[in-house]
Parts: sequence; C-alpha cells; structure tokens
Amino acid sequence: MTDNADVRASLVHADPQTTGTVCPEPDALTGTAVLDDLADWEPLTFAKKKKVLELPRPQALLFDTHAHLRSFWGEDKNPVDVLVRAYQAGVRGLVTLYDPIADKSEETPDAAAFSAWLQGVAGAAAARGAIIPVRYLVGVHPYGAPDYTDAIHAQVEDALADPLCAGVGEIGLDYHFDADDNIEAAPHDLQMHAMARQLELAVRHNVPVELHLRNDNGDDAREAHADAARVLEQVGVPAAGCVLHCFGEDHATMERFVRLGCHIAFGGAATFKRNDDVREAFAACPLDRLLLETDCPYMAPEPIRGLECEPAMIAQTADVLIYDRADRTGELPRDIAQAIWRSSIALFG
Repeated sequence: MTDNADVRASLVHADPQTTGTVCPEPDALTGTAVLDDLADWEPLTFAKKKKVLELPRPQALLFDTHAHLRSFWGEDKNPVDVLVRAYQAGVRGLVTLYDPIADKSEETPDAAAFSAWLQGVAGAAAARGAIIPVRYLVGVHPYGAPDYTDAIHAQVEDALADPLCAGVGEIGLDYHFDADDNIEAAPHDLQMHAMARQLELAVRHNVPVELHLRNDNGDDAREAHADAARVLEQVGVPAAGCVLHCFGEDHATMERFVRLGCHIAFGGAATFKRNDDVREAFAACPLDRLLLETDCPYMAPEPIRGLECEPAMIAQTADVLIYDRADRTGELPRDIAQAIWRSSIALFG
C-alpha cells in the first residue's frame, strides 16, 4: 500500500485552452458524444515524495476502459473526487467493473445495488461539473472460478439487462502464483470453464467482453494466452468487441489476438522502463485496435509508479505511449490519440 503521507494531488487553476476535439456531452449518464473541446482541462499534479508530476495536456479526449472505482484504499481517493480529477485531466468516458463474487459487500450485494451506487457517484461528480459517462462491466475474475455457480452465472446474465451495464468483464485466465498475497492459481480447467460460460453470454447478447490474461512467471509458452485463444476460437468473439485488458506481452502475442478480432488495452505498466517490448507492441498494434486504461488503483505510470493509481493518471500513460509510437512510426500524436478515442466510444460509448 502507498504511504498517504507521501501522496498528494493538487489542482493548479489556469486559463482554459481550446483544442476543438470531440467529447461527450451526455443527455444522461449514458448519453452520446457531440462536438466540444477541452476548455475545462486544468493542470493537475501528483507527487510521490520529491517527485512531482504535472499531467500533460492530452492530444485528444481520454477514455479509461478499465477502472476499479470501489477498490481505492487511500483517504484521498473518494470516488466522486476521483471522477472530478479525471474530468479535469481530460477523461470523458470511463468503464468500471463489478464482480458478483469479489465485489459483493453490504453496500453492493448485487449488480443492481452496484449500478445504483455508480449512478450516485457519477451524479455527484456531474453536480460538480465533471460530466463523465460512466458504465460498468459485470463478470467473475479468474480468481473466482472455483465459486462460479449457476446462481452466479444467472446474476451476470441478469445484469446485462441494465442500460448502465456495457458488457462482460473482467473474465479470463490467470495462471500466475501471486506471492505477495499468497494466492494460488485456480485449477486451469475451472478457469477455462468459467471463462467459456461468460464469453458465451457476451457472444449471445452481443456485448463487449474484457479479458484478464496472465501467465505464470517464466512461462515462455504463455500458456494462459494460448488457452484463452483456444476458448475464443471455440466459443467465438462477440461482434460487439473483445478487449485484452492490461496488455503486458510482446508483439507476436498482440498480433495473435488482433487476428482473432480483439482490441488491445494498454495501461500504466506499459510505461515501466523494463517494458520496452510492450511499448513495441503498442507501436505495432493496428491503430483501430488500440485502447488505453488505468486498471486503477493498481499500476500508476512512471514516474509516479507506486502511488495509488486513479483515472486522471491515464493522461500520463497516453502521453508516454503515444509519443513513443509516434517516434517509431512517424504518425502524428494527435491522430493516434483521436483514433484511440474513436475506438473507445465505438466499444463503450
């Protein structure tokens, strides 16, 4: 966990500037996009001990395609405040998640209660001027595969009738032994069964699905990705879209899933110094398949890695990855950023 004494987020008010990009002006929390600009953008800084980062002004509007709004632990991470800061940083769309097993609580015993909670948070942020269409995905993480029952399956399917529910996720395969939390990977056959059942729901209801795929350390064969590819080939890829969330693999793995019809979402970990192969995959990925995310509260980008991540920080991730790709390909940063925004809206807008 982050030492909150070392963390602060402060706003520096400045005269607004206009970029003339496309952003959502919602009729309601799930409204559609119209022409607007980033006139409400404000410089936002985050500090980690002696490191102070001012988030860059985005090249286009930002969409966080994977954020855990109920998982923050810091006292400065009230979800309403988090959405307000995200808006000030240029975020104009966000997808969060509800897991009927892992996220069940007294306040959110089911997806309907989570949806009501989310509407309340988004409404409170909107009342402060931060109008961000926020939707959620429903699904059981591979950690929950041993507890994936018919009753849980019914809960996932029922939630898809909620207009605020954008699809299924995060589902998939996690073959990694988590030494930090002493979590053993669930039996692979159980994980594949739970993934296949939930993927079938996404195919049948024609809604997007987000996949969590993680190999064990040192697994050069990338078994989780190989098994997931087989499940996709057998069950199908939803016409509405399939996203590999928090992509941390190489160029070849990216290409394999793009050929299957997937989008590839990159987060803060792609900015880590050791992950040049991930940045290479970002640069090589077809422009119309690129997405960005935070996976907050995890994996804040460099140079504030180690802080509790939040959606506003996607501005830093976008800046690093987009300019790195532009250096490699010669594309214009603005064109890359706008393509990512359009793909995000097409999937979840």
